[in-house]
Amino acid sequence: MTQHELYQTFVAIYRAGSISGAAKLRHLTQPAVSQQLAALETLVGTSLFQRTPKGAIPTRRGQALYTQVFDALDRLERVSRSLRRSTTINEPSTICLGVPPEYFYTFALERLRGVTFDMQISFGEAKEQLTQLELGTLDAVISTAKPTQRALQHRVLGQKQFVLVGPPAVALPAPDLSPAELGAWLNQQAWVSYSVDLPITRRFWHQHLGTRFDARQMIVVPDLRAVLRAVELGYGLSILPEFLCRAAIREGRIQEVWAVRQLIPSDQWILAFREVDADRPAVIQLGDRLAMPLDEPR
Repeated sequence: MTQHELYQTFVAIYRAGSISGAAKLRHLTQPAVSQQLAALETLVGTSLFQRTPKGAIPTRRGQALYTQVFDALDRLERVSRSLRRSTTINEPSTICLGVPPEYFYTFALERLRGVTFDMQISFGEAKEQLTQLELGTLDAVISTAKPTQRALQHRVLGQKQFVLVGPPAVALPAPDLSPAELGAWLNQQAWVSYSVDLPITRRFWHQHLGTRFDARQMIVVPDLRAVLRAVELGYGLSILPEFLCRAAIREGRIQEVWAVRQLIPSDQWILAFREVDADRPAVIQLGDRLAMPLDEPR
């Protein structure tokens, strides 16, 4: 094995935080990763990681070595990738993107028209997709989960705010209701929800209405687009992401029942990518397009 391979394995352990994680990144067995780390530690003359039940914790020497080698290895990877692309110069770059389906359908599709790269789209849970990103199965992931893996970086795309909406035929509550009165009124309405747990809704009830959520859940469906459609058809009320509801509110297919934007904490839309891809043109273009304001579609 070459010193370059040893350093690659060292960086993989540092970023993955464990021998097993590095083995996945390097497509090696765990014994092979441990052997390469031992060889590098012999070469350096000191331990580079502390083995703990929670993983591999870098020592001071390990931290110093990482700062010395990671940039050179990443630059070499970018050169190698550029050389591979040059053999297919007439073919566009392809981005394998993990993204929530409602975000892609409602927001991203319109803004990504005309990009210079091809796209392969994957839907799934954010945690699993971030793991796929770290392993190289995906090139970028959009979610509201900030990545914690050392090998990943992220860019904030915008805010995910929420609105309380209902069908057009629902008579709105009086604007001067107290929180307790509003809670009582809402609990008399039918509800459409994404999940039985309703963490955002129940937290709003508890923190701002001072009561428990006790409304009838008419439909529970794990697709926000279906939730929106059910509200349009009169099944009940719901708390939904604002980006999903903007067109329906503007066109009168649903109405905002009560202003909750300032009452429910917003999430951040995050674009996560590997550290080595931070200057990849397709990743930069992807982030630039999706960071545009909601009222400036392409």
